[in-house]
Amino acid sequence: MVLSTQPVSIVNTKTCATLANTKHPFMLVLERGENLFKALLECAKQVNLKSASIYGLGALDDVSVAYYHLDRKEYDIKLFNGMYELISLQGNITRVDDQPFLHIHAAIGLPDHSVMGGHIMDATVGPTAEITIIPFEASIHRKHSDAIGLKLMCPGF
Repeated sequence: MVLSTQPVSIVNTKTCATLANTKHPFMLVLERGENLFKALLECAKQVNLKSASIYGLGALDDVSVAYYHLDRKEYDIKLFNGMYELISLQGNITRVDDQPFLHIHAAIGLPDHSVMGGHIMDATVGPTAEITIIPFEASIHRKHSDAIGLKLMCPGF
């Protein structure tokens, strides 16, 4: 599947604005010490993303990973201090109250070579994080579901 015949642009948080209103996939390279969520949200605003899919790899420090308990409608959050390999990051950027909203899951590699993962609540970039962003032409909105306890996508919004 070919997503684009355009060359892929590579930006960082200082140069995201150069891709304002792009419809083409691009790579965001994050630097050590940047907050993963703040950097992605800032780039989404600068690029004026309506919605997007995101994928990534690299390394993260101090990763907060969550597991959602539907019966209690709450997350159990565990903080993993130190550096971990970002084996695979999957997620999306959608809209809540017309603001960018991140939903990220990831698999991280531990020092003993085991792997764990879940819903990422917060993380700091380790040596680097390389995030592929695939913009959508339309906005995807989320709305809180009382039945589930989460902000879910709203088809046909």
